[in-house]
Amino acid sequence: MRFASVPVAALAFAAFATPAATQLAPGQLPTLMDLRGVGARPQAAPAEILRYGEAPSQIVELFLPKVAAEPGKLPVVVVLHGGCWRKDIAGPELMRAAAGAFLEKGFAVWSVGYRRVDEDGGGWPGTFADVAAAIDLIRDHAEARNLDTTRIVAYGHSAGGHLALWAAGRHKLPAASPLKVDSPQKLRGVVSVGGLNNIQQWERQIDAVCGDASVALLTKARAAPAAAPEGESVPLTESAATGPMLEARASQFADTNPAALMPIGVPIILLHGIYDRVSPPAIGLTYAQEARKAGDRAEIQLAPNAGHFEPIAPGSRAFEQVLEAVEKLAR
Repeated sequence: MRFASVPVAALAFAAFATPAATQLAPGQLPTLMDLRGVGARPQAAPAEILRYGEAPSQIVELFLPKVAAEPGKLPVVVVLHGGCWRKDIAGPELMRAAAGAFLEKGFAVWSVGYRRVDEDGGGWPGTFADVAAAIDLIRDHAEARNLDTTRIVAYGHSAGGHLALWAAGRHKLPAASPLKVDSPQKLRGVVSVGGLNNIQQWERQIDAVCGDASVALLTKARAAPAAAPEGESVPLTESAATGPMLEARASQFADTNPAALMPIGVPIILLHGIYDRVSPPAIGLTYAQEARKAGDRAEIQLAPNAGHFEPIAPGSRAFEQVLEAVEKLAR
């Protein structure tokens, strides 16, 4: 089944033709949320911290509901945090409020930490290898923790939206890629919110909001780390943690860009706040258009009166849309 094509004009109309409960009073302007606003929401505490590597970032925060919403094994939400793939911006803690809301719906939450571009081993291939290893780890813990490996939905925010789509499509990785593995854990669907989805097409936009060379740092091979001179710092483009970038690989996007892996074969829901300055709705729209051309089922949803952070903030209408989207794919 294919989703019907949605013209741009229809998307714009849908963004403003919203139920009265979500509309603002005449003359009122929306107040958009920031990172601090998300952090002020009630935070769930993980039931366990699971390690899949030696680096501090190589962890999974596992959240388990006290009461299952239905008999049988627990559906799983794999949560991938954003933060421009950078440690100095955000980590798994950003998604603990969202985790609590998923628990109330009876989901187990598998929140993935991964090495980022400003950490030793981050970038290519480390960041991607971490995400893959963390998701494949579900199989090792599924029986003991009553997890349903046939009902795993990936939910990623911003840079995590890119990684969620990549994880769903990694069975299509080129054979020559060091990231290629046999029998990767299958996902049932992807909900990418404010996702930085097609990193090749939108490289300039992403670098503008995340910092110069952010996409290159994520996708290009780099030399071994080099120590900074005493008393000096090294710029992010050649950081002491990551080492200077080498010449581009044959194709730096072939095994890092989800768009290069289409069709991924699972349903995709792309949700954007209409006032999102980090990842504007056009990023989701163009990805959905290309995904459908390739044969994937993809749809875009717009969150009214929302920016970049409302889709990870329980209590907002945008997050209600997220819950509905994840349940739609998981149930």
